[in-house]
Order: sequence, then C-alpha cells, then structure tokens
Amino acid sequence: MRTTGILAAAGAGVLAVGWPQPAGAQSVLDRVRQRGYVTCGASQGVPGLSRPDENGVWRGFDSDICRILAVAVLGDKDKIRFTPLNAAQRLPAIQTGEIDALSRSTTITYTRDAAVRFVGTTFYDTDSFIVRANSGVKTVKDLAGLTVCLQGGGSLTENTLLDLEEEEKMQTKKVYFDSTIQARDAYFAGRCDSYITDGSAAAGQRATVAKDPTEHVLLPAGHHSEPNGVAIPRGDDRWFDIARWSFNVLIWAEDHGITQANIDAKLASGNKEVRRVIGGEPGFGKPLGLDDK
Repeated sequence: MRTTGILAAAGAGVLAVGWPQPAGAQSVLDRVRQRGYVTCGASQGVPGLSRPDENGVWRGFDSDICRILAVAVLGDKDKIRFTPLNAAQRLPAIQTGEIDALSRSTTITYTRDAAVRFVGTTFYDTDSFIVRANSGVKTVKDLAGLTVCLQGGGSLTENTLLDLEEEEKMQTKKVYFDSTIQARDAYFAGRCDSYITDGSAAAGQRATVAKDPTEHVLLPAGHHSEPNGVAIPRGDDRWFDIARWSFNVLIWAEDHGITQANIDAKLASGNKEVRRVIGGEPGFGKPLGLDDK
C-alpha cells in the first residue's frame, strides 16, 4: 500500500485539523431529520461511480453508498440531494456543514482523516494514464516531454505523477484544470497527449466519453493501490456510528446472501442473527436512534 498516500502529508487542499463538535451544537442526525433529506458530496461526473443520468438521477457505486444513509435515517433512498464537488471543494464542504457525507472517489490519507472522519474503505483504486493508441507511448518513461492533463487542487494523482517523474528521472508538461471533467475533456479535444486520473474513472471515461474507445489505451500509473472511503464531519459520534454500521451491514448482507428479492423471506425464516440484524428483534436500532429495520 502506498506510504505517501496513507501516512505522508499528502492531503493538499484540506483545511485545518478537525475540531470537536461544540456543546449544544445540533447533531447531523437532528439536522437531517429536520430538513427531511441527506446531503451528499458527489463527483462532477464519473461513470460507474457518481454521475446524473438523462433524468438528473445520480447513478453509480458511490451514489448508492450514500443512499444507505437516507434509508437508515429516513427510511427512503430518494430522500437525498447530491452536490457535485471537485477535489479542492470536497473536504471543506464536509467541515463547513455544506454536506452531511462525502462519497466520491476520495482516497483515505493520514492528513485527510485528521481533518474529516472516514467511516470505512469502500474500494481500492489505482491511478492510470489515458493515452492515444497511435501515440507510441508504451511506458511511463515515454511520456517524457509530453503534455499531461490533470486536476489540481488536492488530487493525489498529481503526487503520483510527481513520484513517477522522480522515479523515471524525466519530466512531463503538466496542464492543470479545476475539475477532472475539464481535464478529461481537454484530453479528448486533443489539447494534451495524456490524461491522468483514478483508474476506475479512466476506464469509465474511455468507455463512455471517447468517440471510439479503441483509439485510447490505459497505462498504469504507479505501483500502489489507494483506499477510497466515505467521509463525514468530525465531532459527531452518533453520525459516525450510523454511517459506519449502515455501510458495514451491506457487507454483512452480501456475506449472508441477503438481497432486495429475499429480505422479507429472510426476516420471516432466517436464523436468529439474520432476523435480529434486519429488524426482527425489538430495540436493535435503539443504540443508534434508528428504526429496527
């Protein structure tokens, strides 16, 4: 696992270290219930992770992870509003209370976790370059002297690129943008020779944005994997417990073969543990202030 990604001071764009919630301050749970919906930070449009469809409904793995909070607290996955954020905006939005949770391709690092609170690892990602298939670029070293589009303002992909330049003893010409979408569009418009971003995003964008995906290839960037996770404000233990165990129960349900299709049957005929966790035992949700189901 990448040392600079986890332990080093790699949290560019993060505000000062998080602070405890003041005595008497309104809890996130109370605020959510009062307004009637959860606010969640999303990407600016990454296929497969978080992106609005043609009807404006946010789709993808990260978006669905955030919907579990709306289900847990309000009993309705649709009682949620997504706020698209770039890399520089995402962590301050948590700290200032603009959003209740962040679920959008954000690597867990030491400095970031000191500023906000990550509730768990949702998946591991890598970084990748997208290059044109006819460019002759076969290795990272072949990018020497070429232009690379990337997002600035707190993205760890910049650190990856700098590490690779040091390792390969070469330099690229970096072209920075405020968002990964702008960087992506600039690459596909021909402004850059390459584009670096999260590996999952690179694969999705090549598949959905490129006019002909076969004209572009992915080139692994670096030798590490990066844990991504859901982040919430510091100083609210109740909200942390709700977020962590709402996510954990998804893993537990998959391990026990519980799905939308069979959950009612499992509630009626499952073993004691299954019935207790999915709402068959009165009082199970009380420690978190939630409905038993």
